[in-house]
Order: sequence, then C-alpha cells, then structure tokens
Amino acid sequence: MRKLRFATAILDFSKRKGGAERYLADLCARMIDDGFEVHVYAEHWDEEIRGIHYHHIKTLSFPKSLRLLTFAIRATKEIEKGKYDITLGVGNTLKADILQPHGGVHWAWFWRSFRAYDSPFLWMIKFLGRILSLKQWINGWIEDAPYKKKNFSKVIAISDMVKQDIIRWYGISEDRINVIYNGVDIERFHPRNRQYREEIRKRYGIGDEFVILFVSNNFRMKGLGYLIKALAKIKKEGHLPFKLLILGRDRQNPFLRLAKKLGILGEVIFAGSTNEPEKYYGAADLLVHPTLYDACSLTVLEALASGLPVITSTSNGASGILTNGQEGFVIQDPRDVKILCEKITYFFDEGKRQESSFQAHQCMRQYSVERNYSEMAANILGFIEAKKISYGG
Repeated sequence: MRKLRFATAILDFSKRKGGAERYLADLCARMIDDGFEVHVYAEHWDEEIRGIHYHHIKTLSFPKSLRLLTFAIRATKEIEKGKYDITLGVGNTLKADILQPHGGVHWAWFWRSFRAYDSPFLWMIKFLGRILSLKQWINGWIEDAPYKKKNFSKVIAISDMVKQDIIRWYGISEDRINVIYNGVDIERFHPRNRQYREEIRKRYGIGDEFVILFVSNNFRMKGLGYLIKALAKIKKEGHLPFKLLILGRDRQNPFLRLAKKLGILGEVIFAGSTNEPEKYYGAADLLVHPTLYDACSLTVLEALASGLPVITSTSNGASGILTNGQEGFVIQDPRDVKILCEKITYFFDEGKRQESSFQAHQCMRQYSVERNYSEMAANILGFIEAKKISYGG
C-alpha cells in the first residue's frame, strides 16, 4: 500500500526551538511513526529525526525581510512540484491544503501590541518604526496570500481567539476553521515537580516567600512592567512577603530601574533562560502572564499542567481553556494594575491556591500532546479522504 505523502515548510526545523519549530518536529516524528512519507522544506534543520525527507530552500539572507520573502516564494514553488497528498502551512508559505498559523494573525498582533507603550511619544516612535518596516509588510503579505487567493482548504486555529481573529481579518467562514489547542507533555509538566521546590528556591536565596513566576523572552509585550507595578502596590499594602522570579532573556535594565523606583528591587529575581522550566513551575506558587498578545501561550499551558494557578489576559488564546476563578483568572486589560493586584492577592490564601492547583492540573489532562496529535491526524486524514472523493477515488 502506498504511503500517504505529507509536506510542510519552515525556515528552521528544530526540536530545540520553541513554538512552531518544536511543534512541527514533534508532529512530523509522530506522522512517520504512523506510516506517512514526510517531507520538510527548510533553510536549516537538525539531523535528529529519522525518516524525514529534507529539502533545502536557499534564501537571500540579508536583509531579513528578503529572507522571509524568498523562502515563502521558493518553498511554495518546490512543494507544488511534489504533488503531495496533503500540505500544511504554518504561516510562511503562500499556499497549503491546511493552514495552521502558530503566531496567530499578524495584523491582530500588529495593532494590539502597541498597547505595551504607555508613553504617547514611545507609541508614535514604535508605530512609525513598524509602518516603515519592510519586514512587517512582507510578514503581513505572506500571511495574507493564502486567504486572499483562496489557496487553502481548511484552517486549524490554535485557539478560539485566533479563530475569531481569522474571521475578523480575513472573512473566512466559521465552517472552514477548526480549533485544536496546543498540547503539552503532561508527564513532564506535572504537580510532582514540586519536588524541585527547595532546590530552585535555594539556588536563588528564596525561603518561604510566596513566589510569583513570570516566563517570557519579550518582557514588555508580556506585561512585566504592569506586573511589577502591581507587586509594588501589594508590598505597600503589607500583604505576604513575596518574590518575583523572572525566567527568560530580554533587556533587564528598564525593569530593574522600575523595580528600584517602586521600592521592590529586593523582591525581583532575573533567572535567565533554562532547559528545565518544569523545575521552576514546581518551585513557584503562581504564574502571572499579563500578556498583550499571545496566540496560545505554551507557558500558561505548561504551568497549568504543573498544577500552578495562572493569571493571564483575554489577549492570550490560552485563556480560552480556563474557567475564570477556577484554574486561575482571566483579566480583560493586563494594564489594569488594580485588578491584577486583586487577583494575585486572592492566591495568598493557601486553601484557594490548592483548590485552583488541583483544577489546573485536571483541566490540562484534556490537552496532552497525544490529544493534539490525534485531532491533527483526524483532520489530515479527513482532508485526504475528502480529496479522494472529490476526484472520484
């Protein structure tokens, strides 16, 4: 029996990276195990997954905008030559049978992200920078192309928020969009990781304080400034002693200056990056992710699976799986410091925290990577079957 032939494309195909890169690597490995013939079109890849047919796409590497554009054009043309049973696009090709935009909708991010700039002067500088950025327009053009030219059959949105953004920005009918939330490794991210609580706390000189975890490589966009302002207010009101543990790499100085100005410099710890985030979830009491835009934050899903209550915003697609007040809280405006304070101090009550911790882990049992792949495979096979019928078998 002939193997079903599947193709996808991404600039860097690597399980070492996060986001779409790691997701595709895992998806392709599972598809090989299920008997698919898998083809990956990329500029760079890790030689780690056996059975994948790799196809090198040469790009114009400078400037970055041309790298994105030449990859999109050349990868699309090369995939078309392959006459595959099914193709999957993750936002960097001009057509695909199934679209699965992992970054959400570019133009939704483009406009919502400006809320991160409180100063009108900074807002205008950032706005002009983006309007004049060739990279932003090329990113938007690449994403727009399949929708505007109808070069797709189905869209898989990674959250209900992304689905609504696709409908709003591209006018795609609801029946052409399926929602499949990201999945996480619920064995790796598990409440048992509390065993690392003492190890991590000792490493950073933390005792019995209440630990709020913040995880991101884009501090401004994910709302770190608003979190620091909320914690300064909490300290001033004389609540429980706390520490803010920040995981990720970005410019620290603006936030160190803010923490110093507000009198909580001693409560703020920058931990840098790690390959063992599960240990940090185990050491914390609460994850706060007041993001201004996230298609579906894996950080939030990993924290929930680890039994960590979460506070996030409606601008995070992952908020779609939370029941407000149960596994945590979803706030309307991440810039609302007063509301942020109220929700954080709610979890100072150990009984409420334990109840939310239990609910968080229970919720994420429905969102394993196995469940995600099962739903993806069903959509892929469903498309192939429909295609056979339409072409008369």
